[in-house]
Amino acid sequence: MKIAKSPVELLEALKEHELALANLYEVYADAFPECRDFWADLSKDELQHANWIDALYARVKNSDEDFVAERFRVEPIKHSIKYVKQQAARASEPDFTLINALSTALQLEKALIENKYFEVFAGDSAQTQRTLALLADCTRAHHDKLRKVWQQNGGG
Repeated sequence: MKIAKSPVELLEALKEHELALANLYEVYADAFPECRDFWADLSKDELQHANWIDALYARVKNSDEDFVAERFRVEPIKHSIKYVKQQAARASEPDFTLINALSTALQLEKALIENKYFEVFAGDSAQTQRTLALLADCTRAHHDKLRKVWQQNGGG
């Protein structure tokens, strides 16, 4: 496994992705007031994830035990951020429905799991391993929560 040449750029992109998701879920909370609490909770979680990435970066910067692995390029993350922002803009279109929002969010959370975005960090620090496991678990929990609500609203 290679160590990333530019860990700051990669970590900033991951953080920006979490913040874009938080914003998307806030937009959905405004667009679907009947589900405001559901979307607001997801948004709050994404903000927490961004904070965890900040903390991981601080540990990586100050530790010999942890490092940023060069698992994937930053460009796909930036592309995903752009897509998330486009979806936030789409929420204001008159034909946009709750099932559209749920489907989009479900797809985004699934992509995070499948692409293993949080495996960018590596190392022996127990604290880092706990944080990474928590990020992965929270993403799976979001996916499961979204899938349940998606199914309740006619998806699948």
